[in-house]
Amino acid sequence: MSHKNRINLFWLILIALTLFATLIAEAVTPDKLTVLLVCFIIFVKGHMVIDEFMGLREAIPVIRYTIHSYFILLPTFIALTIIFPEFLAGLTTIK
Repeated sequence: MSHKNRINLFWLILIALTLFATLIAEAVTPDKLTVLLVCFIIFVKGHMVIDEFMGLREAIPVIRYTIHSYFILLPTFIALTIIFPEFLAGLTTIK
């Protein structure tokens, strides 16, 4: 597969994932499974962008893993905030 076709394929996959996540998020009342699915899509899209569009597949590992960690931590924090709001509010409240 040529580089141009590969980029086009990944671009189409990113668009499809974005539309799918939007459809899920807008059509369904948010529950734990929906939140986890959307966060997983964020994770997958982030890694695709890092590897295919930012060209960090061959980058220094520290840089690559630092940026990858963003797309591991961000969806995790989003999921935890939505799934366990009372627990996190209790942790962050000054008593």
